[in-house]
Amino acid sequence: MSFLNSHSDGKKMVDKVFKAAVKAKQAKLEVGDDAVVDATLGTLFDEHGTFVAFDSVWNSFQSLSNIQKAKYAAGIQGNPTFRKAVYTWLFGDTDIPCEIIATPGGAGAVSSTIKNVLNPGDTLVKPHIAWGPYNTMANEFQVNTMNYELFDGDQFNCGSFLATCQQVMNEQGKVLAIINDPCHNPSGYTMTSDEWDTILHGLTQLSHQGPVIILHDIAYVDFSTTPEWKSHFQKYQQLSHNMMVVIAFSLSKTFTAYGMRVGAAVAISSNMEELVKFRDAEIYSARSIWSTVNNSVMDLFTMITTTPSMREEYLAEKTTYVDIIKQRADIFIEEAKDVGLPLYPYKEGFFATIKVAQDQVEYLGEQLQKHHIYTVEVAHGLRIALCSVPKHKLYGLAQRIKTIIEQ
Repeated sequence: MSFLNSHSDGKKMVDKVFKAAVKAKQAKLEVGDDAVVDATLGTLFDEHGTFVAFDSVWNSFQSLSNIQKAKYAAGIQGNPTFRKAVYTWLFGDTDIPCEIIATPGGAGAVSSTIKNVLNPGDTLVKPHIAWGPYNTMANEFQVNTMNYELFDGDQFNCGSFLATCQQVMNEQGKVLAIINDPCHNPSGYTMTSDEWDTILHGLTQLSHQGPVIILHDIAYVDFSTTPEWKSHFQKYQQLSHNMMVVIAFSLSKTFTAYGMRVGAAVAISSNMEELVKFRDAEIYSARSIWSTVNNSVMDLFTMITTTPSMREEYLAEKTTYVDIIKQRADIFIEEAKDVGLPLYPYKEGFFATIKVAQDQVEYLGEQLQKHHIYTVEVAHGLRIALCSVPKHKLYGLAQRIKTIIEQ
């Protein structure tokens, strides 16, 4: 017998990111920081190897009263001022019909959407190279997954994506599909406008057969090197009546507020009845799982994004780090190309990923660790966190890795 139910009995969380990070930390103690390349954590570090917490964010946090920091949020859905600020931050003056529900980070938005859209036994569509917790969340709700091939050469594989969605529609009469864009984790790919047009056209046709929901994970949107990327959201103004997009927005990366756990599920649809039903279900789930999210950081986001001087200071500081990540990427990507180290198509963002046969991922990751290079095992690859490796450690890294994995 077990004290746990049949689904929970035997569950054990082994997070590959933190597991690798612990090994890297131990290696630094043993051989010194200079001898270790720690490319594990998806958090910003500066060129001195120091964790980055934006001064423009956290100095402003001190101006909030103790009461604001201590109190509950104004409501389970999230503070109205926060929801309005999120809308403006993402959409500007564009008129997009949506409902916004505050969540504990982007993970809360992804998880609650899977929970409320799919039944146990249903299938979630996701990329074959993806953030690992998508699988964990699906399993938690007894949902199956079906992968689409992320790339066709150096482009998004629109054909595989739409074919996979069609197969799932045929089997269950509804599709929930995850797209992580821009700055895809872990590949660093950002889709083109034409690629988005192709999949939206295909999904519009598919929606004649049943409900289609896109779960659009934009965790890294504010680190895109294209400031006007958010104009993409205008494409969602013309969704068919049987379509919904749920944007998973996160302050973890946007505000370097990883531990504060604030984000939002932003649901968009022209079907107002279904939009309201989704909002109500999300609020119900919030009350049953996390209750409310961090009041002070909701207020902080509102204050910074709606106060011109604070907003400009924040944007200037963020841009500095967007530029630093680009410089790091330029070093690693160019050297990888020069030495023939195979990478998935990279355009921008926190991560790049080395192409590795699935049955070799664990072995090659361990071989790199023997040389004090610490990466993260992902499906079909080894992830390099460009966000956390200073430039001087990236010079020559591609050649070192290629030499080790070809031994």
